[in-house]
Amino acid sequence: MSALNALLVGYCFLAVYPFLVMIFGSLKSQGEFSTNPGGFPAHPTTGAYDYIGSGFRGSLLWRSLLNSFIVAIPYTLLTVVLAAMAGYAFAKYSFRGKNVIFALLIASMLIPLEVNIPTLYVLFSHIGWLNTYQVQIFPGLGSGIGVLCMFMARQYMRGLPDEVLEAASVDGAGHWRRFWRIAMPMSLPILGAVAVFAFVFKWSDYLWPLVMVTNTTYQPIMVTLPELGTAPNGFIILYEVLLAGCVIVTVPALLLFGRFQNVLMRGTIAGAVRG
Repeated sequence: MSALNALLVGYCFLAVYPFLVMIFGSLKSQGEFSTNPGGFPAHPTTGAYDYIGSGFRGSLLWRSLLNSFIVAIPYTLLTVVLAAMAGYAFAKYSFRGKNVIFALLIASMLIPLEVNIPTLYVLFSHIGWLNTYQVQIFPGLGSGIGVLCMFMARQYMRGLPDEVLEAASVDGAGHWRRFWRIAMPMSLPILGAVAVFAFVFKWSDYLWPLVMVTNTTYQPIMVTLPELGTAPNGFIILYEVLLAGCVIVTVPALLLFGRFQNVLMRGTIAGAVRG
């Protein structure tokens, strides 16, 4: 084995090892985890999963998972549609201030979310959006990930042949029909990548719902996960239970990536080449 291959194998191991610790740790008892936190479980057990799935924790777990899906799915669909519409406009239309508006949108990605949270908290408290689903869905559409998705769509759509759009226009197709019937189907690779990015971002979002949502009825799983790993006395963290929750939370994202990894890679590479 060459030095380069050995280096790559070592890097892959470092990348995979945290996931192995998470899975192995979730299969250990509390006593074994305290003495063997990073190794293979000597006596595998599903006690952590039984603990996190029973009683109050079980109801909180499933309710939080449902909340995450309620928030992530509409957010993903809206992000794909809005990113496609904005990307198509910036790629195929000429209008006054186009470059300035595009530059301002890209520059907005440089502003940290933490800077805007106090002002946005006051705003949404006045309009009654705190502790709701909509505060977790709509404000994020204009965040950095939304602008990034728009940028990806724009870079890809710049490569769409103008002749096809012009031919559709000659046949009587209007702006909306050209976008929906021609540009959207031709841009499915990049839109699939956008959908994966948007879903994973919203699924793993923590800071925004932590501040805006304090009612457990609307909290996503990322916010309630630390509570699920806390002992009944409130002072001891049950790490094996916390890792079991992490495994449960990671499964939907892994399934999504496994199902659409070809679309993600094809769309990302195509967008980079066409840009």
